[in-house]
Amino acid sequence: MSEIWSLMKEIIASVFKDTIETLEVTPWIQIWQMKSPFIITFSVFLLLLILLMIFKDILSRRRKTLKVITYLILLFSFIYVGLIIKAQPTTTNIVILVNGISNGTFPLGLYIMEPYIFLSFLFIFATIVLWGRGLFCGWLCPYGAMTELLNKLQAKFLPKLRVVLSAKVHWKLIYLKYVIFAIILGVSFYNFMLSEYIAEVEPFKSFVLKLKRPWYFVSYFMIITGGSVVIYRGYCRYLCPLGAALSLPSFLKLLPLIKMKRHDLCGKCKICGNECSYQAIASDGSIRGSECLDCLDCQVNFWDEDKCPALIRQKRKENQEARVKSPEVLNSRLFILISVLLFPSIIYAKTFNVGADYPTINDALTRANDSDVIEVTGGEYRERIRIAKSVHLRGINNPLILGNKGLIIEIASPGVTVEGFTIKDESTTSDLSSAGVYISKGSHGAVVRNNRFHNVMHGIWSVGANGITLEKNTVEGKRELDRNYRGNGIYLTDSQEAAITGNRMNYCRDGMYLEVSHDGRIIGNHTDNSRYAIHTMWVDRSVFSRNTAFHNLVGFAVMYSKGSTISDNISAGNQTHGLLLIQAVRSEISGNTVIGNTKGIFLYNSVLNRVASNLVINNSLGLHNWGGSEENTVTGNSFINNETQVKFIAGKNQQWDGNYWSDYLGWDMEGDGSGDMPYESNTVVDHILWRYPSAKLLYASASFQLLWMMEKQFPLLKVPKVMDNKPSMLPLHKNWKELMEKYPYKSERFYGEMEKFQVLH
Repeated sequence: MSEIWSLMKEIIASVFKDTIETLEVTPWIQIWQMKSPFIITFSVFLLLLILLMIFKDILSRRRKTLKVITYLILLFSFIYVGLIIKAQPTTTNIVILVNGISNGTFPLGLYIMEPYIFLSFLFIFATIVLWGRGLFCGWLCPYGAMTELLNKLQAKFLPKLRVVLSAKVHWKLIYLKYVIFAIILGVSFYNFMLSEYIAEVEPFKSFVLKLKRPWYFVSYFMIITGGSVVIYRGYCRYLCPLGAALSLPSFLKLLPLIKMKRHDLCGKCKICGNECSYQAIASDGSIRGSECLDCLDCQVNFWDEDKCPALIRQKRKENQEARVKSPEVLNSRLFILISVLLFPSIIYAKTFNVGADYPTINDALTRANDSDVIEVTGGEYRERIRIAKSVHLRGINNPLILGNKGLIIEIASPGVTVEGFTIKDESTTSDLSSAGVYISKGSHGAVVRNNRFHNVMHGIWSVGANGITLEKNTVEGKRELDRNYRGNGIYLTDSQEAAITGNRMNYCRDGMYLEVSHDGRIIGNHTDNSRYAIHTMWVDRSVFSRNTAFHNLVGFAVMYSKGSTISDNISAGNQTHGLLLIQAVRSEISGNTVIGNTKGIFLYNSVLNRVASNLVINNSLGLHNWGGSEENTVTGNSFINNETQVKFIAGKNQQWDGNYWSDYLGWDMEGDGSGDMPYESNTVVDHILWRYPSAKLLYASASFQLLWMMEKQFPLLKVPKVMDNKPSMLPLHKNWKELMEKYPYKSERFYGEMEKFQVLH
């Protein structure tokens, strides 16, 4: 052992030749020798943390294993590192280093007398370049480990205690810790002892001393720690000056060198961002290295094929390609072709009559083969039906199938048709695993049509079935339940190329809810008295046309989608939004009629869309453009009698030409149908006319013209504007009066009195 310490001495002497001359060598060697068992244990632990990050991709695919490892590491950091060996770095360690370097010396002597702190900072300086500050703050910091464990207990036993700050507040508060660090560092150059007092903002000393300090330090520790349980790790996120110091290198774009893995879809699905308790994931999906604690939760999602939309899409594509190219599929197609040519009689299906020849539907199903027809005559059938053959189940005179929660009819084979039934759930429970018809994974090409669903949770529920057809069904949910606790009329997950036409839904949660289901055709459906009429998440390249939505909370909500067409729909009398688009990209929104909602059309973080030829009447707010919605083409629309025509919040002016605005008071001297003056929203004149409608009588007065010209030269409101250089003098929809009489809805003012402007500072 003495040879090892001698070698260590020589190495340190060669690296820090000038500094080592001032060290009293014997004391620090004695300290290291005396603590050697603890030093070895601590060094092995640091090595294990490095191995954790090296093999994080492997561990992230094993959720349960990683969870166990996480708890073990946090407990070890909390108990052994913090309470036993007291290896808790502080801001003072950073301040001493910076002051020493500024004076032309390296304070090695102070560090080497504290072996655990010395090893901790060697670990920090090495890992901060590779993975950022997260490996220390998220895994090694004893106080951080304690608060993380407390937060996990709180989430399990007292989940309602958690307070989640809005993203806007969070991204402002994070800078507070940098201010605290700057104050401590700056004061240290003037009075080091004073900076030490300020550094008591850190509760670390009270922690490692096991609260054996004066009452005011203990009280402060309890308040800060309790607050970090109510607001997830609030001290670490907003107040910790040590965390601020260790975050600074991550502001360099190059660092950390090894970044967390992300998919191209990251930033659209928001799963990781919503689950990130530390709120280190920005709205665009990027991970802020200065705030990330390397908890690996997002990496677990990255590899989760059942949760990550990017992997679900990739897996589905691979399965489709493999299925088409597989020898089994090719051989089966060849066999079917030869069989039909040699034995044409097999193409003739048998017909089974339930009610006449068979007492129950299940009796007929056990005897039927693929392609057979099962006809069910009128009457009541109290049975649970599972269809595992490619049969045609046809109801004659609307036979009634009664169920008591669960899946009343389950389709578990491709090519099944169910039509002509009344399906009723007799239960009074709100079991969200219940459905009138459930189409299971792989049941491609299923057809469900001309059925009536009563008192059901989900009407028709499809998971992983492609090419299905749902047409002319009527779904009525559980009226007695609050709409948020009902099921969906039509519910699709990972079901591609669906054709949904002519269905009617009422008293559901969502009339239709579609997620990760692309290339669909949703045409001619009606929804009323529900939450959302049509609600989509991650649905691309789909057509939504000629659908109607009345008396819902929201009409049509299209979220995180691209390349879709939303056309010729009618959304009227809904409580909040007529047409709601969140992160819609490169989509066509045209020919829609939006009447009598609180907000007509709402665009949030939606870009490169074409909004054209829509009729927007009698809403509290005609068009709300917000959250980075820019570079959209808005033309040919008629905005008529909306209390506020447009509310525009963005970073730059937008030019929307060729629309009709009923509050436009300009003139057309050239007779070309377009106003000679541009229409502008978010101007002082616009604000006065909105607040005091009778002021329109003064619009042509010299005072108004002077006010208008003064604002052109000296803008009074610092807000981006919407400008229409060619406003139409007449409504672009000739039948607008007929439609307003047909749908005489008025806004419910769901949001109360809305502000017209949001001034950008």
